[in-house]
This record gives sequence, C-alpha cells and structure tokens, in this order.
Amino acid sequence: MPKITINGQIYEAEKGRTIIQVADDVGVQIPRYCYHPDIGIEGSCRMCLVEVKGAPKLMPSCATPIADNMEVRTETERVHQAVRYAMEFLLLHHPIDCPVCDQSGECWLQDYYMAHAGHDSRYPLGQKTRRKKASDLGPLVKLDQERCILCTRCVRFTRNVTKTNEIQVFSRGHTSAIGIFEDKPLNNPYSGNVVDVCPVGALTSSDFRFKVRVWFLKGTASVCGGCSTGCNLRVDHSARAAGGGIPGYSATDGKIYRTVGRRNVEVNKSWLCDEGRLSFHTLERWPRLRHASVDLSTIHARFESIRKQHGEDAVAALGSAGNTNEALFLLKKYFNGRVDFRLGQEVELYQQRQDELLRRLDKHANTQGALDLALAGGLHGLRGMRELAEQKKIRGMWISFHPQLVGEDPPETVGELERLLAALEFSVVSTTHEFEWARSASVILPMAAWAEERGTYTNYAGRVQITARAVMPPGDARPLHGLMAEMLNLAGVQVSTDPGAIFDWISRETPLYSGMDYETIGMLGAAPAQTPQEVV
Repeated sequence: MPKITINGQIYEAEKGRTIIQVADDVGVQIPRYCYHPDIGIEGSCRMCLVEVKGAPKLMPSCATPIADNMEVRTETERVHQAVRYAMEFLLLHHPIDCPVCDQSGECWLQDYYMAHAGHDSRYPLGQKTRRKKASDLGPLVKLDQERCILCTRCVRFTRNVTKTNEIQVFSRGHTSAIGIFEDKPLNNPYSGNVVDVCPVGALTSSDFRFKVRVWFLKGTASVCGGCSTGCNLRVDHSARAAGGGIPGYSATDGKIYRTVGRRNVEVNKSWLCDEGRLSFHTLERWPRLRHASVDLSTIHARFESIRKQHGEDAVAALGSAGNTNEALFLLKKYFNGRVDFRLGQEVELYQQRQDELLRRLDKHANTQGALDLALAGGLHGLRGMRELAEQKKIRGMWISFHPQLVGEDPPETVGELERLLAALEFSVVSTTHEFEWARSASVILPMAAWAEERGTYTNYAGRVQITARAVMPPGDARPLHGLMAEMLNLAGVQVSTDPGAIFDWISRETPLYSGMDYETIGMLGAAPAQTPQEVV
C-alpha cells in the first residue's frame, strides 16, 4: 500500500484514494465546501488546497490522488492564506442575514470564517448583489440565491444520485445561479437531501424552517423506522439527559423537530428518502395514549387463569414488525413461543425494492428480526390467529401494535384486528395512540413509539442496528420490552429492563446473533456471519 506523509506523520492508504479521503480517515481536518464523499468530485470551491512536496502550486486535495511517498502539508502559511482568500471571495456578495438564517449555528461559512478567515470586508455593503430570496424549488425545499456559494453539491446530487437533474446552474460568470426549470420542480422522493448537503443557508427545509434554533437541539444517532432498509439518521430534538444520565437513553420529555441523514456506507450512504425523513410526524397524527387503567399484575393473573382453565395454547400474542428485537424476544418468552408478528404481507415484501435507491415495499423496520427470532410459525399471522380465536382455541391475547410511520396501515389489517378483538374473551392491546379499533379491547396499555425506546432492528439485509431513545414517551407509556420484562418477573423469571442485557440473552439463544452485543453493533450496526440473501 502507498505511504503518504501528512503534516509529518506517515500513514498507509489504499491506492487510488485522494488526499482529502486519506485525511478524513486519519482525522486530519481539511476545509471544504464542494467535496462530498457520496456525490462525486467537483474541485470548484478551492477551499481544500494543500501543499504537496515537489508541486509548483497548491493542489486541491479532493481531486489529487495519493502517490507513494507523497508529502502533504495542510497547515502552512501559504495554505492558510489561500483559504483566507477563498473565503473572502465567497463572502464578497454574501448577505449579512445570519440572525434570520435557518443555517445559523451549523453554517460552514460561519465556522470557516472563525477558523481560517477573520478578515474585514473590503467591499462596500451597498454594492452587494441582490438575488431572488425564499423561492420554492419544490414542496420541501426553499432556495435563497443570495446565500448560495455555487458549490454545486445539490446539482451533483440530482445528477449523480437521483439522476433526475432538476437543479442546474444557470448563466455564467458573476450572474451564475442555481435554479430549476419552471416546469420541473424539485419533487423527487429524495429531495430533502439537498438541504442536508448544502453547507450554507441557500437551501432550507420547508418543514423545519423557522421552527427552532439548532443550538437548542440535541442530536441522537438512531435508525429510521419507516421501512425495512433501516437508514441511519440523526434525530434532532429538544430533550436533554435526565439526572446526568446518558443522552438518548435517559432523556427528559422533548419534541422531535427534524431528522437528518447519518452516513453509513453499508446501508444508506448519506441519504434519507423524504417519506422516512418526515415519518416522525406520524407520531402527531392521533392523540397519544398516556395512562394505563390496569396494572400488569392484574393482567398476568388473568392470563394465568386462562392457562389453568383452558391450557397453555389458549393464550398467545401478536407482535409487530415495528417492535424491537428485545421486545419481541421477551414477548416470545412470556407466551412460551405462542407469538406471531405478521399483520399482512411483511414477509413477502420486506426485501423488495420500491425504487433503485433506498425505499423498500415493506414499511416496517424489523421484519427480518422477527424472522430471525422464529416468530413466523404455525399461528399463521393475524388472520390465522383470528380464526383460532373464533374457534375458541385462543381465548386470551396480548396485541402489540405500532402504526406504520410511512403510509397507511391497510384497511383489511384494521378490520382483522377488530374481528380478532371481538372473538377473544380477554385482550390486551399495547399501542402508541388512541385508535378506534382498539377501544373494544379488555385492556389498553400506552406503549412507547419510535424514537422513545432503545433497542435493535434487523434490516432486510440482516444488519442489526441500534435504534435509540431520543425523547421520553408520554405519561405512563413504556417500551414493550419493559412491559414484558415486568410480566416475566411476575411469572417468576428475573429479567433486566436494560435492552443491552436483553440482547445478550438473545445472542446466547439465537445462533445467528451469536457473539454480538451492543458494543460490537456500535453506531453503524453489524451483520451476522450468516446474512439472509437479498431477493432481487
């Protein structure tokens, strides 16, 4: 492998990589605007210039491949001067509207000005060029042309990633500006990503715009629950760690304001689909369940009574592919394997693509996890369990229901749930919202929703990933794994409510997950040694 020296330190790197890629790998910070690892190289902003020994001029590190024994310096006065000049040029006509700009607090112009420039403007304020402000590019994105620095990240995203080419650079020279053709709005299913890649305040989110200042937000690394791809994202919310606890695990009450793509090359690169990006709004569609009217000891006693009177098989549970692995595992333990999760066609759809990028037809996050836990057995899903209930072979059931975060739950599924409840002698529904169909249940328990619990999902490709708690569930609502841990404790089986400890139990009893724990899963997930084959 080639050896490269950066600021006096020798590193080995893979042949064909560029200087900026190697620098990122080893933690050397090089400023950049136009470079993004997932949308191609442009080399236009001139912010990433570095000195290369033997080269007569500064070289753009984003476009310069490494060579064996190459010596690179990123901190010389010559480099700093070049960055200062580039910053002054970019700020020449930039508006002084930071107090009202949505990007303020996470703007790269602000950050790099403080780190590398610090100059006073030599250009008369009254002569700054005025351009179109706050125009709609599409339903989710607004453009402020005055703030644009022509890094062309958005142009390359629509050209190289979505291949829809809505955003282009129009005119030449000083009059150059990004925009769209009037008859071709930016409305592809991944349009929100151009806001994520914009390093300044030129492209802003219509959904997030003017909602809150970013320095009031806390970011929690998590996983999208919108479909079986399991895209990595960051949940930005107003909650804080409770009592000095762990952010994202022992959080206080808070509100989710947005989600932003989190880079994972193995799953979603840097991208989110618009459906997944906005799926947290589903949590606001119906009134939340907040209070439990019956305690778990009463529920346990009723299930025990049915078992004694009608046998073990008279009690069962219906989980959901929106539940975590930890919750489904404990559900299986309490109900002695009499558990299913199939509400509809999850198993038929979870590996099928909806498009060529990220979206899958199954709008549940953990279908593969439920299959790995062997929950697709002889009960034959919702319809099969409804038939058994009508035949009085099942008399008591626990039903855990997570609404789809993307799209609508099929009407036939809701109809089957209503018929199931009508056929049961005793029913417990643990769910997140006040659903009309659940009103006929014997007991309704409030349950934590997505982003309100910690656990793991297994995506369509078999990759186990940690979904984190960003905000607290409302009122008495609890994660299903916590409810089932208490139920097992009432049954005489001592179980921790810590998701990490529950997953250790899973890894001991599930060969596919053997040797895995939260530490090995980490922030980017981990694939078992044997992974399910993708159905094309």
